[in-house]
Amino acid sequence: MAWYPWSNAKGWRLFDDGIEWKQMDKLGHVWTTYHLSRLYAELAQREGSHSTLALYVGAVLAWSLQGSVEIVDGFFPKWGASLWDLAANSAGSALFLLNHAMRTTPWQMMIRFSFFPSPYAKERPDALGRGIAQVLKDYNGQTYWLCLLHKKLPVGLAIGHSARGMIGGYHQEPPSIWKPREWRRWVLSLDVNWELLLKKPTLLRHILVAIKIPFPAFVYERARFRVAGVYF
Repeated sequence: MAWYPWSNAKGWRLFDDGIEWKQMDKLGHVWTTYHLSRLYAELAQREGSHSTLALYVGAVLAWSLQGSVEIVDGFFPKWGASLWDLAANSAGSALFLLNHAMRTTPWQMMIRFSFFPSPYAKERPDALGRGIAQVLKDYNGQTYWLCLLHKKLPVGLAIGHSARGMIGGYHQEPPSIWKPREWRRWVLSLDVNWELLLKKPTLLRHILVAIKIPFPAFVYERARFRVAGVYF
C-alpha cells in the first residue's frame, strides 16, 4: 500500500465505474483473483493443509488481498471503491472453485490473458500507458479468455473477449461522444493444455497456464466475421 498518496486521503466513497472500458478492467480483476486463488491454494497445500481446505483458503486469501486494495481506493478521490471490482474479484475466486469441482469430469476450465499493443496508446499515453506499462493499462490490446480443456487432449477451445476504440473520457464526456467509438470483439480459438504436457507444477507451468498462446482464430466484431491467421 506504500504507493498510495496518503496525504490526499479523504472520506471513504463508492465510485460507479461499471460503464467504463467495456468492462475489460473487470475481466482483469477476474483473471487476477482466479490465478491468485490458484497460487495461494498450492501454497496452502504445501504447508500441509487438506486439499479441500487449501482451495477455500486460496480463494479467500486472493479475494481478501484484492478486496483490501479496493477498500483503500475508497479513501482517494482519484479512485473510489468499486462494487463492480468487488463483484469481479468474487467471480474470479468462484470460477477457481468451480474449476476444482469440475475435476471429477474429463474437463477443466482456465482463465487466460493475451496482449498485443494497440495504436490507441499513442493517443492517450497518460491513460493507456507507455512501453511495458501498456500491458496493464491499454485495455484495447488485452484479450481475456475462457478456455475449456479436456484432460486427455493437448489443445482445447478458447473463447476470448476484447474491445477497441477505448481512449477514456468517462464522466468527463457524455456517453453520446465515447460510446460510438467503442466496440467489442469476440474471438474463438484454440489453446494448449499445459497441465497435460507439463506434469510437474514448475514456475514455467504456473506462467504458461495463465497466458493464452497465439493461435489462428475466428474473430467477430462490428457485425462481421473474419479469420485471423495468428491472434495474440
